[in-house]
Amino acid sequence: MYGISDGIKKINGNTLKVIACITMLLDHLTAGIMLPAVRAGLYPDSISFETVKLIYKILRGIGRNSFPIFCFLLVEGFIHTKNRLRYALSLLLFGLISEPFFDILFYAKNDVFNINFIECFGANLDFIWDKCNVYFTLLIGLLVIWATEYIMEMFSKKFPLPFWASYILSAIVLGLGILVGELIHSDYHGFGVALIFIFYILRYQYPLNIIAGYIELSFLGTEYYALPSFALLYFYNHKRGRNLGNLKYLFYAFYPVHIFLIYIARCLIFG
Repeated sequence: MYGISDGIKKINGNTLKVIACITMLLDHLTAGIMLPAVRAGLYPDSISFETVKLIYKILRGIGRNSFPIFCFLLVEGFIHTKNRLRYALSLLLFGLISEPFFDILFYAKNDVFNINFIECFGANLDFIWDKCNVYFTLLIGLLVIWATEYIMEMFSKKFPLPFWASYILSAIVLGLGILVGELIHSDYHGFGVALIFIFYILRYQYPLNIIAGYIELSFLGTEYYALPSFALLYFYNHKRGRNLGNLKYLFYAFYPVHIFLIYIARCLIFG
């Protein structure tokens, strides 16, 4: 079905999650600790600014590889989950939990090294409500492909209308999802929502879905650095890996927990 021999498909879903978490951690360490420190001039005089800038770009480039994997696995989870409503509510819940930590770590401009989180939050109220973390992007994407599936099934089973009409309606749904992502300034904006849609709508055209996804995301800033993650998706074996049961929520919790710990580390180092 996918056009790749089983002999070279080696990577399961759990392995992809671990890779995504590691690259995300590196990205957030760089953006959450290194960037504020450099802006404050807190780096050794023996290292030139150009060298620091190069190191920063390399580390952030590696970090670009986490998001495409999460989007790909979201589609896999949507297809295989037994409870899509619970899946959506989990994304919403952890998005709400993560938001204050996300805002302070990446968008605070005042008291960025103040370990008193409440004080730092209060000092940045004018800046921190303008963005939304990646869980909201994933949630919007999930709702878009959920609506798209409903539209496709509705037209194929209930209404004797041309099949292309379902694609027009799906495109409208995608457009609305992109608009919401842009309006709330969710992480990766509408590009992230569109990537999830591409992975879903082309899920049986493998590896066309990977190629199309990379091309689409490359239009956003430096996301072309995410090429290695798309290459990894080529070797996905379409198996989840070991059933983790409720331990799967550790992957959900990893996002807010590691962001909060990075904030604490930043304050302890430079506060």
